[in-house]
Amino acid sequence: MKPSLEKLQKFFKLEAERGYDNHAVLGGLERILDRWEAEARMDTLPEDLIQVVVERLRDYPRLTASSRAEVLEGLWRRIQRELESSPVEQREQSPASRRQPAAQEKPPAKSAPAREAEVESTASAQTAPEPSRQPVQEKAVPKTEPAALGAPVTVLSGVGPRHAQTLGRLGMQTLRDMLYYFPRRYDDYSQLKPINRLWYGEEVTVIGTVQSVTVRPIRNGRSKLVEMVLSDGSGSLRVTWFNQVYIAKRLRKGAHIVLSGKIDQYMGRLVMNNPEWEPLEQQQLSTNRIVPVYPLTAQITQRWLRRLMNQVVSYWAPRVVDPLPDDLRRSAGLVDLSRALLQSHFPDSWDDLKAARHRLAFDEIFLLQLGVLRQKQAWQERTATVFETDPAWLQSQLERLPFSLTGAQQRALEDVRQDLASGHPMNRLLQGDVGSGKTVIAAMAVAMVARHAGQTALMAPTSILAEQHYKSLLQMLSQAFLAGLTQTGCRLV
Repeated sequence: MKPSLEKLQKFFKLEAERGYDNHAVLGGLERILDRWEAEARMDTLPEDLIQVVVERLRDYPRLTASSRAEVLEGLWRRIQRELESSPVEQREQSPASRRQPAAQEKPPAKSAPAREAEVESTASAQTAPEPSRQPVQEKAVPKTEPAALGAPVTVLSGVGPRHAQTLGRLGMQTLRDMLYYFPRRYDDYSQLKPINRLWYGEEVTVIGTVQSVTVRPIRNGRSKLVEMVLSDGSGSLRVTWFNQVYIAKRLRKGAHIVLSGKIDQYMGRLVMNNPEWEPLEQQQLSTNRIVPVYPLTAQITQRWLRRLMNQVVSYWAPRVVDPLPDDLRRSAGLVDLSRALLQSHFPDSWDDLKAARHRLAFDEIFLLQLGVLRQKQAWQERTATVFETDPAWLQSQLERLPFSLTGAQQRALEDVRQDLASGHPMNRLLQGDVGSGKTVIAAMAVAMVARHAGQTALMAPTSILAEQHYKSLLQMLSQAFLAGLTQTGCRLV
């Protein structure tokens, strides 16, 4: 069974156990519709089935208990019929088996035009798919990314030029920008804990009422401490903020707020220091789920942005084309991109959020690697000056050194010599510990280029190190070679 149908079955069973009181979900069954509708489309449920469920549950609060029972039973019977005649089962049934009953029947003989019309009608009925049985994905999800994702945010209802300018300060210019504008944290309203059951060291979200707010100076008046007492009926929690006096001006006694932070301990009492907070909205509490918290700017509230993001993500995330093939996703254990975008904004569980973040992180690194490989390929296709070096000449330069090169140094130098003679730009990283001989390899590379009247630059991060390299080059390069540099118009600077 598809995940969206399993979730619906769970809600229906719980509602039946409660006597159809419309409290299987806080706020009523209609609260789940927007989210469930998006998930159902991702599960490729028939569109007519989705619309029937949405229409019935929207009117559910206005029905009596007996009518609610009939509605839920009727909906589930409809779902079972859809499952029994799903498109997958129809496609698995061979055309021959579908045509067999018609072939066994022997209708009376008809005139030729009538027989031709009958054959044409039968062929059309067999080849044309039933609109109600066609998966939503085949109709809604395009093979290429919709151009509308590049549309400005002003196409959204309730977003005018002023709001568009404000969203632009957050980096959201288009609908695609909104899909990739992820929350900075999440409040888990599905597993709320009362204050009297908190433990030291927990990262929790607490809901309560402000009992008192005070500001007092500390450290001889150089700093100020904001202290607040939060209560939820089961106990009280002392909350403090350092040098954030503006919070005291925004908090009022009796206000309902949400705190997110780590539980600490002071003088044997549980406290919370410098937590993040926001006013509590009744709609947040009634969702009974993990709620995203987005970065904000002036003139935008969390509630307004969350509603707007839900509108964009629910509709457009299922329509985003996944660039990764199915076999690659399966081998890497990745969820599809549409589900990753949906779960990263409005996760069903922490495991779903983790899987979504894993997929998005994979995409980021994968695209970075593709960009590096493409840049490398373009770099290798370019041509460069050929600097061929006579091995005998290079050996004569090495013999003048006060030391002999190690095997690793000789291999690195040979790689550099081949790169300079390849006719392609050299893009090499020479890595080694201090004193491993990186400077002598660089000096020999300078000598091979300068021998052909080429120009080189040896850069150093500090002037002291630059002077040290200059003295090292004077000692490594022979006087005869330095004289040759002067004759070719090259010099050390």
